[in-house]
Amino acid sequence: MLMGHDHRRWSPAAIRRFVWTLASIFVVESVILGLAALPAVAFFRWHTTWPIESFTVKTVVLAMVIVPSYTIFAVLLMALSAAAMRVLGWRPTAPSEMPIAELGWPLCNWARYQISAHVVAFFAGGLMRATPIWSAYMRWNGARFGRRVWVNSLGVTDHCLLEFGDDVVIGSGVHLSGHTVERGVVRTAPVRIGAGSTIGVNAHVEIGVDIGADCQIGSLSMVPKFTVLDGPGTYVGVPARRLERRDHVEQVQE
Repeated sequence: MLMGHDHRRWSPAAIRRFVWTLASIFVVESVILGLAALPAVAFFRWHTTWPIESFTVKTVVLAMVIVPSYTIFAVLLMALSAAAMRVLGWRPTAPSEMPIAELGWPLCNWARYQISAHVVAFFAGGLMRATPIWSAYMRWNGARFGRRVWVNSLGVTDHCLLEFGDDVVIGSGVHLSGHTVERGVVRTAPVRIGAGSTIGVNAHVEIGVDIGADCQIGSLSMVPKFTVLDGPGTYVGVPARRLERRDHVEQVQE
């Protein structure tokens, strides 16, 4: 039993919400992907009507527009996805606890938001991450970022639960999320990172973490949920602990 509910079986109302959630996000994502691809499809159709007999010229032109077309598709996909989540209100709230057995509307909205972000990451993330465009998408999707924020990881999720100050850098392979699943309950909490802080490669930052300004989180380190790290400072290890100057000197000497 989980919070008074049988966690092995959904109620008829929960099943209806599940079906509606899948159907609605399928329709919305189909429309978004179609609109994002429309400029490329329109160009291809126009390209076939050119009064040019040379097959070579047509082929060269088509090959040269592949990358620009994909870039336009990626930017439109990011903008349309973020706009859809904003208009439809499919955004998670925090802090919250959402039992999977109940499958309430807050959990459904969180799931649709996650699916939308995963679609964008799949089609556009590899091209756009670690660029100002990717940071802009995360802002459009609800993140509260300062200036010059660089995110070089597709493992940063729950954008609308993130608060980053100026000059924050997120390294490659970082897992940073505003949600966790515990005993059949999806829990959400905001993640805050102060200005000038850097999260090292493949670090793991859990929900509810508050990292102060000018902090360095070492590569492969793990910051447990609801941890507060004062800045400035360097934190390393599992769990992350402050690296004192004496420890740093000893490591260098070794």
